[in-house]
Amino acid sequence: MTDESNLEFMGKVKAEKLTSLAEDAKNELAEIHADQAHWVKHGTNRSSKAAKSKREIMEELSRERFPWEE
Repeated sequence: MTDESNLEFMGKVKAEKLTSLAEDAKNELAEIHADQAHWVKHGTNRSSKAAKSKREIMEELSRERFPWEE
């Protein structure tokens, strides 16, 4: 026996079209390629950061965070 007095109507459920795993992968790959094309076209300024060692990056961050220690 169910107690129907506790049930509450929350509204209609909107059904979404289910996609296959292959479709999802294809869409995600298209998005990745579009993103790559954007960065190739507009370039990145990460080259100077990538050239720094981890130690140099950490020292720079420390200087920004604690400027009074110099």
